Amino acid sequence: MHFKTVKDVVNHSRQLHHQISQFYHKLSEESSKARVCMLLEYLKRHEDHLEETLSKFEQDKSQGVLESWFQYAPDQNLSDVMSHLEVSEHMDTDDVVSMALTLDDYFIDLYQGMVSNASSSAVKAVFQNLLDMEEHDKIQISKTALQINDM
Repeated sequence: MHFKTVKDVVNHSRQLHHQISQFYHKLSEESSKARVCMLLEYLKRHEDHLEETLSKFEQDKSQGVLESWFQYAPDQNLSDVMSHLEVSEHMDTDDVVSMALTLDDYFIDLYQGMVSNASSSAVKAVFQNLLDMEEHDKIQISKTALQINDM
């Protein structure tokens, strides 16, 4: 098990959202399909927003909660998840949505684990808020993808 502070996890999540944003941008530049590019650019902006939200979150929360320690090691890391993504130049919007939902599931699983293993109600509330945000975003991604497909 690894010992981490709440701030470490939030900062790590922020960095991962930045990496995913860059990943979507790269895929968008490589795709020749207009709808796929549109969806990937939306996902990039979405990840940028999440990164910014987590940055503000780090600044807005009381230092007592952010400096709280807990013992929890997630079962998987994002590199493992990304290594199983099927990326090709022939991807359609359904493939992109599937990939995005897989990445969202990583954060949902991470935050669910944090909520389950939190030792204080304040720490539990922080990760429950992040979990709620990720679950809401997952629904929003699906709705946006449907709108793009209907164009």
